[in-house]
Amino acid sequence: MEKSGRYYLGRVIKINLSQTELMNAIISSPIITKGKFDWTITDCVDARDNSIPFVYGKLSKYAKDGHANVVDEGSRSQIKADVPNLVEASSPFIYLPEFSGIAYLHVWNGIQEDVFPRRFKSIVEEVFGRFMISCEIDPLSDYTEFTQKLRNISTLTEISGTVSPPNPLFGRLWGELNDYISKRNASEVTVKESSSKPSGIKSKLIELMDGIMKSKDYLITHD
Repeated sequence: MEKSGRYYLGRVIKINLSQTELMNAIISSPIITKGKFDWTITDCVDARDNSIPFVYGKLSKYAKDGHANVVDEGSRSQIKADVPNLVEASSPFIYLPEFSGIAYLHVWNGIQEDVFPRRFKSIVEEVFGRFMISCEIDPLSDYTEFTQKLRNISTLTEISGTVSPPNPLFGRLWGELNDYISKRNASEVTVKESSSKPSGIKSKLIELMDGIMKSKDYLITHD
């Protein structure tokens, strides 16, 4: 993997998809098209039989009809040349089946941290015809950092948030809210609470975040 850069950690949440099927999909990934670019997984290393099993690859974004600057030696000038399958960006990643864990590189202005999960999901699900399966990446590092910041806050005086469906990363947690948005025929919903009292807002945020991090099947219940 690349020696430097910002890597993000996540857990791969699979529905009707086994570890073997997921790793096979990574090793033999299809090509998908999003906008003017094609996407696939390249440079794979299948090490699932190692003492510490893993699968390595690069999520690659490329242009079938690429163009690049080259030097024309006769005129001593730069000219545009056709370069088939020109790589625009490549994000190395490693998948650890023992933990269903994945680490991937943020590629500035190419494959950002929010783009990688969407393209990874699309490629894997394409293998199975997008039928009755799901493959999503839950951002573990975001949960941990967010929960730690919550523990350092003694009083909450304001909570606000906006949800714009669809949000596949949190699909199992926001079903009721999604139903509410659908019934209201809304494109998004915004919630805001504030308190001027010394004790602040009553909240179970830390309890809920702990539950989410401990179990991939955690569901929010109402008292």
